[in-house]
Amino acid sequence: MKTLGQKFKILRQKRGLNQKTMAELLKVSIPAYSKLETGITDPNFSRIHQIAKVHGLDIRQLLNTGEDDKSEVGEENERLKQKVMELETSVIRLQSKLIDLYDKEDLRAKPGQSK
Repeated sequence: MKTLGQKFKILRQKRGLNQKTMAELLKVSIPAYSKLETGITDPNFSRIHQIAKVHGLDIRQLLNTGEDDKSEVGEENERLKQKVMELETSVIRLQSKLIDLYDKEDLRAKPGQSK
């Protein structure tokens, strides 16, 4: 389970930001921000809200233990499931066309015979 500070660091790194930039966005000193990431300082509610806003998250997403990672994985899984369903639908359509072609070819090969 990640600490809140670890989450802050991961989110910052995912966005390609350094601690200086985050500190500037939050209007705090670099050491003050560093202490948040390392867990030396516990953030207050206002700071958590600020950090969530910077990352385009709501507070729930930021605070849910492990859920932020799961939601990203979950979203990717949903995209992949959707893609698989689309591909399965395409395969079924192609199988149906293939069966129709075989049936037509079978009828041409055996004129006068019924199935």
